[in-house]
This record gives sequence, structure tokens and C-alpha cells, in this order.
Amino acid sequence: MSVTREEVARTAIKLEEDGKVFYLDIAGKASSELVARMFRSLADDELDHIKWIEDNVPGVDSATKANRDMYARLKHIFADVPDQTKAGLAMSESDVDAINAAREMEKKSINAYAKWAEDTDDGDTKDLCRVLADIERFHLQVLDNTLEYFERTADWFMKEEQWNFEGGNV
Repeated sequence: MSVTREEVARTAIKLEEDGKVFYLDIAGKASSELVARMFRSLADDELDHIKWIEDNVPGVDSATKANRDMYARLKHIFADVPDQTKAGLAMSESDVDAINAAREMEKKSINAYAKWAEDTDDGDTKDLCRVLADIERFHLQVLDNTLEYFERTADWFMKEEQWNFEGGNV
């Protein structure tokens, strides 16, 4: 069944509203302040997505800029942690479970938008679905990045800060 651009936009707004509630709920239960901050930031981003959908459907360029802006904001959440705090960071099993639940939610949204893009012949609707799937993919990357930060902190800093290692003669 083919969906219209308006149906996709209305559904996307509902998904974003539900995502905001979900992320705020998880943020309130997180045992780590960093995880709570990340989820609150994702909740704020859901509001930005709603505004973007309402203002710019299908305005492809705006979504890319919104993702870059969000990444810049989130990157500092982790990078600004004092060294003594980094050494003692641990994420509780419930935080891991919450992140994994959020990852599954994002994956389902990505798959729904991809299916809708396949099921329509309307170019504007296809474009909108692709943009919305990219937005959700970005959230998935944020969640994956958070898990990596906690599970392999040194690797995360090496990748994010683009450390270079030079080989020398032994």
C-alpha cells in the first residue's frame, strides 16, 4: 500500500513525540549522569525533528545540518568529562539495556521508513522517507557511540580525537 507524504509526515511526528517521551523516561532512570544527559539530548532532538518536519518537508539539506549540530552538541557531553571521572565510569546493566532498547526502536523506525520509500512512486515521499531514515540512523549511531564510550573508552577517544600513532625503530 502506497503512503502519501502527508501520512509519512504525520506518522513521523507521532514517532518523534513517542521517542521524546521514551528518551525522557529513560533519562530519569539512568544510573549514569552521562547516559541521562545523552538521552535528554536525544529527547530535545526529537522536538527539533518535529519542527523540521513541520517546516521543511521534504527539505533534505536541513536534516543533514540538524544531525551535524546535534553531533557537535553530544560530542562535548563525553569529551568534557574530567579525567578522574573517566577512570571510574561504569554503566549499569540497566543503562546498557535502555540503550539497547533505544537502538531497537531506532532500527524499527529506519526499517519502516525504508519500506515506505520502496512502496511509493511519489518522489517527494521517497525523499522524505529517506531523510527520516537517515535521521533515525544518526540516532542509532549516537547510541552505538555511547556504548563504545563506556565499553571501550580509550578506543572512543582515539577515534573521536583522531589520535595518530607513529611507529619508530625498535
